[in-house]
Parts: sequence; C-alpha cells; structure tokens
Amino acid sequence: MKRTGFAKSACALLACLLVMTLGSADQARAQYPDTYPDQDDSSHSGGSGRILLPAIGLGISIIREVSRQKQIKEQEELQRPAAQRPRVSKKRPNRKPRKTRDNRSSRKAAPRIVLPETLRVARAKPRIYSIDGKPWSSDKEFVVVLQSGLSEQAVSEFLAQFDLEVIDQTRINLLDQVVLKLAYPAEMSPQQALLMATDERVYRAQPDYFYYPATEGDAEPTDMLEGLQYAFDKMGFAQLSGEESGLGVKLAVVDSGIKFDHPSLSSSVTDRFTAFPEADSAQLNRDHGTAVASIIAAHAGMRGVAKNVALMSAQVFRFSDKGHMVADSYDIVRGIDWAVENGAEILNLSFAGSKDKFLQDALGKAEEKGVIVVAAAGNEGPDAPAAYPAAYENVIAVTATDEDDGLYIFANRGDHVELAAPGVDVLVAAGEDGYGLQTGTSMATAYISGSIALMLEKEPELTVQDIKGRLARSVLDLGMEGRDPDFGYGRLDAYKALTSSSQPELVN
Repeated sequence: MKRTGFAKSACALLACLLVMTLGSADQARAQYPDTYPDQDDSSHSGGSGRILLPAIGLGISIIREVSRQKQIKEQEELQRPAAQRPRVSKKRPNRKPRKTRDNRSSRKAAPRIVLPETLRVARAKPRIYSIDGKPWSSDKEFVVVLQSGLSEQAVSEFLAQFDLEVIDQTRINLLDQVVLKLAYPAEMSPQQALLMATDERVYRAQPDYFYYPATEGDAEPTDMLEGLQYAFDKMGFAQLSGEESGLGVKLAVVDSGIKFDHPSLSSSVTDRFTAFPEADSAQLNRDHGTAVASIIAAHAGMRGVAKNVALMSAQVFRFSDKGHMVADSYDIVRGIDWAVENGAEILNLSFAGSKDKFLQDALGKAEEKGVIVVAAAGNEGPDAPAAYPAAYENVIAVTATDEDDGLYIFANRGDHVELAAPGVDVLVAAGEDGYGLQTGTSMATAYISGSIALMLEKEPELTVQDIKGRLARSVLDLGMEGRDPDFGYGRLDAYKALTSSSQPELVN
C-alpha cells in the first residue's frame, strides 16, 4: 500500500509539473490524450479520482516515453560501426572492480595497532601534494642547480651578486652538475628568489620539496608471528625452491636509515650513507627504513624476500622542527647519487611528495645507467593528486593490497600505477629487536623491489625494460580487465615472474 501511494504521488507530481509547463489541464489533456481515462472510470474514485487518476496516467506516460527514447538510443548505438562505439571495460566473471574495504583492521589473529589519523590531501591546491596540512616544500631553503662546467670563481660571483647564504653544496655525479642548497634571502620573496632560474649561470632553481614516508603510522611490536606473512603464499614465494636469495644483487633503500644491528638484518647492510652530521642524531629515527628493509632482506625472526641481497642504506629522512618525518629534494638526490655511484641496481623509494624536476632528472639518469626504480603510489586516497616519484614514467609505481587481494582503501589511484603487492598488516622488523604489523604502499613497494632482486640474481643480463615487461605479464589481474588505475596490471605473482621464459618487450 505504501509503495502504491508513493507511486501515485510521484506520478501526480509529474503531471502537475507538466500542467504548469503547458499552462492548463486542458492543454495537458490535448498533449497527452491517451493518458486520461474515460469519465466512467474516474467516477469509481469519487471527486479525488477525477484529478488523481489522470495525473497517474500522465505520469506513467511520461515514464514510458523516457524508456522508449532510451531504447531507441540503444538501438541506434548498436547500429553504429564497432570502431565508433564508446569503449566499455568488461568485468571478469565473478570479479568485482575496485575491490576495496576499510582493510586497516582486516586481520584478527594479531593485536590491533592503534593508528594515527589518516593522512589526507589538502584540497586548496589540487595539483600540489600536501599531506594533512604538512608543508609541501621548505619555507626557508631552496635549491639551485648550476650549469655544467661553471668555474669556482663564477660560482662565487653568482653567490656574491645575490648575497646568498649557502646551507650546503654538493656535486651530483649523475647530472654532472654542482647543486646548492640556499637560504631564501631576507629581502626577497620565494617567488623572486626562484627567478634566478633566468640567470645564465643557473640550470634550475626550484623549491626544496618535501617527501613523506608512504606508510600508515608506526609498527607496534608483537610476538604473534605465525601465519602473518601471507604475502609469501599470495605472491608465490612459497612455491620457489628456496635457493633464490638475491645473492650478488645490490639494492638501495633510500629512506630513514636501517637498524643494521636488528637481529633480522644483522650483516645484511653492506653500504651506508647519511645526509646528516652526528649532531642531528636526536632527529633521526630508522624505524621506517628498517621496516622496509626487513620485508626485502630479513634472514631471522621473519622471512625476507631476498635474504642475501646486498642492502645499501641511504639515510635521508629525519624529524623536522615540527615533528614530521621528512626528507627534502636535495638530500634525496644526494642519496640516490651515492647509491648509483656505488653500484646499486635497484632503488627502493617508499615515500611520496610533489612533482620535482630536480629529482626527476636524477632518476632519469639513473635509469639510463640501467638502475631499476621502484616507488610507492602513496596513501592519500582515490581523490588525491598523483604522488611522486611514483608517477614518473621511468619509475615502477606500486599500490597495496590486503590478504584477500582487496585494494588498500587509502592507496592513491592513477594511470601511472603499474603493480600491486601486499601492503596491509604485513609483518616487519620493529623496535630494537622485535616485530610488528605495518600498513601502506611503502610495504608493497618493498615486496616488488625484493622480487626484482631475485629476478636479477637468476638473470643478471635483464634490462630495465625486460624487467618491466616480465612483471607486467606475471600478475593476477584484479579489478577491471587489463591495466586499470586501481591495481595497475595486477598483483604480482613472483613465482611466475621467476619461472617464465624471457620475452623482452616494452611496456608503457
């Protein structure tokens, strides 16, 4: 009865609107003569029926007309040549696209980790990556890249002309250029300072961009380790012979540093770089880098993907004066330059930030040297702008899934996303000698980097494009069929990547 009454009311409302548009009930009757029942029919309903039944009939007629027009449009569409029809993505049978859930609390077997408020993107600058009000660049310093071949005298004259204070200065071998970290002059606005890019001695002048770890909160130690490494079944590591270990491959974790004395990583770190003097030790915290490294190379307490890989630790993150764990463009590029100079074959970049030409140039040169770059897609949700460095063309962008292959609900989306890997409630090294659960695209990135180390151990001759092509073909396709903005090509099947024959191909 309630549904009937609602339908009558809806139809009556449609009829009233039409009468208002046409000017009178008589004009409505003339426009839609077939919708008004005979007088004898309306008499059964009393006085109200004389108004209500015609209104209902008119409403039904309008609805039918809309349906008829839709059918006509569909028929016309089917008659068009196939090449001219709009492309519609097809779902795989029994598969739901964009399988997402609030998977931060998906596991029941372990103590829950209390996570801080989720990082969100500030919407005031929609194409600028800014996390929960955190600054996207330094308000005190900027970066100047000088032209190649500039003499020391020319550099001194440049600094004196603008009365610039040098915070730090280094040579980036990847770029064959001298780079300066400078304080913004007191008498200049940041915008004015960046106009130095027009000076003939300057190759680039830009903000000193900030980057943040792509992880959700801190890992809380737990003793419940049994059954927590679901990624090894999901990704096929459990099917491998056990001889695969990443031996002879050098992998750099550009992050917050690694606790090389943690039981799971003792003797794993072969090379170390820090961007900071000892005086800054109170601002340093190696938890995030240690968690990432343990996924890649743990050999005790938990299982790492490539336990014998040579880990290189580039420490570029520290706590800012405001308490944020942050790294800037200048230090990140220094860390990357050091890693490549010392033979790194893989760069693991489990962080996210703004588009940055200085960093992009360095990564481009690294790829030219055959270095494979893997980066986290970011944890700011589906409406966030693309996060960098993951969104650069020469970088493998990684998103995160849970133990049911559901997409991590706060993972960034975009056409640049290439691969998915477990990143929700994954086991990591935590504390001085313990273990915990961690969530974020940072963790997923480590699984991909470790898998690439195994591939290079088995086939050292593989090029960057060989690796990308093999990875793209070695996936479980999730979501929409083919590559999509949520899962990329799909969740990596490492067993398939390691056992399939080499079929080099370019993957865009």
